[in-house]
Amino acid sequence: RRRVRLFPSLGVMLPIWLDPTLFAAISALLLALVFLHRRTASAAAPTAEAGAVLRAPPWQSPKLSETECFEAAVKAAPRLLGYLVDNEPQSLYGLYKQATLGDAPAGGAGGGLKARAKAAAWRAQAGKEAAACRAEYVALLDGVTKRAAACVLPPSLRQKPRCADLRCRVRILGTGHYLPPNIVTNREIERRGGLEPLSLDRARSGVTERRFAADDERASAMAAAAARQALEAAGVAPESLTCIVHASGTPEQCLPDGGPLLQRELGLGGSGIRAFSVHATCLSFLVGLETACMLLARADTPDDALILVCSSEISSRHVDPTDEHVAPLFGDGAAACVVRKASWREGSALHRAHMETYADGASLTEVRGGGTNFPFHRVDDRAAPNPAATREVNHFQMDGPATMRMVLQHGPGFMERLRPGLSSGLGDIAWVVPHQASGLALDAITDALGWPAERMLRTLDRLGNVVAASIPLTLHAGVTSGRIQRGDKLLLMGTGAGLSFGGMILTF
Repeated sequence: RRRVRLFPSLGVMLPIWLDPTLFAAISALLLALVFLHRRTASAAAPTAEAGAVLRAPPWQSPKLSETECFEAAVKAAPRLLGYLVDNEPQSLYGLYKQATLGDAPAGGAGGGLKARAKAAAWRAQAGKEAAACRAEYVALLDGVTKRAAACVLPPSLRQKPRCADLRCRVRILGTGHYLPPNIVTNREIERRGGLEPLSLDRARSGVTERRFAADDERASAMAAAAARQALEAAGVAPESLTCIVHASGTPEQCLPDGGPLLQRELGLGGSGIRAFSVHATCLSFLVGLETACMLLARADTPDDALILVCSSEISSRHVDPTDEHVAPLFGDGAAACVVRKASWREGSALHRAHMETYADGASLTEVRGGGTNFPFHRVDDRAAPNPAATREVNHFQMDGPATMRMVLQHGPGFMERLRPGLSSGLGDIAWVVPHQASGLALDAITDALGWPAERMLRTLDRLGNVVAASIPLTLHAGVTSGRIQRGDKLLLMGTGAGLSFGGMILTF
């Protein structure tokens, strides 16, 4: 019999009748429970890193003139998109137009719903002086900033488990790419869509030129060209492959999927090599690469197994050339890499891979046609086209501002769960290889997370947004330019329609 005083700091006295061994076990269990409780409480506590940049708005510097304050506020506005509510986006747009261009031109607004909403927001500010509009613009952003600085992730998101270190020993042996020879400039995009001359130079797409596939080019042939270059860089023959993962967001046809088509283009149609597709829109390459790594990690996979991961996109055939916001963004191309297991001595590894989807944004970015909802032929008359399969449903549609708001709302929390600290800095990450969504998107996420712009690799200006091929094309550019070296830690990340977030940390 022993009367034991447990946790003197709590003043709890418990009579316990037990032997010393049982007493020690119960004491260890209670201590472990206290430790876990404190750790959980600490992890759930809100952090202030995400709002640190917003607590010192650049337009509030006392050294700036009234006009300079307005210009600084306009430049910083994209990073606050995630915190705008109600009609604040329209108000900012209207105030900016009125302050810089005066009253809106007379006449009805052409274009779609988005163009009409913008025109209405501009007309709502009619008659106001430029100085008054500048002051109101800055005051509106001041209020948004106060909300943003006080914003923390909701408990349901803070308590999500963080991504664990996978310690998956894999190595990217070689990369390759294919770019169609047809270079399309902004002037050509303006001519094709009947857009105002030089209007794209004032846009914030960040794209000056892109590649378009020829009418007779096929995505599988482009993929094969990129794959052959990757195989050559890796020093292996196509026949040595164990698996082919086709990871694209724009399929060549409904059936079969792109995996067998790529296998055939490589001259491996009778090989029996496993070939299949993964489709996660712009994140397809990340999902495909993670799939390859998990296959290599299987206990029954030979050490010399080789997996090809390839993305090939012809998005130019799904873009409305008259849409001034979408038409300049996209380009065509293909990229590939070859991966195998790595030895401990080589040091290459996949450390973390994480993905989150918020389907509340599923309708923000979509091509509604091409599936069972809008078949080309009506069910009751197979000889006639389906009138529901209109030009609109078969072209890419995007609500850019709403998508950006969701990205900035969920992005910092996603990065923190991928690896603690990423929501406020890069740490030991040497290079970020992002999906090249748009210039505005890349600038906004860099600002919001406090990442150094010089460590973000970009190919957007000369290739545009190449959907799932953007990340491997940018990776290939970094490797072939010599910026990415063996032993560098890389962050591959991006967003995809859905709305999904994906990220991967690996040692090259």
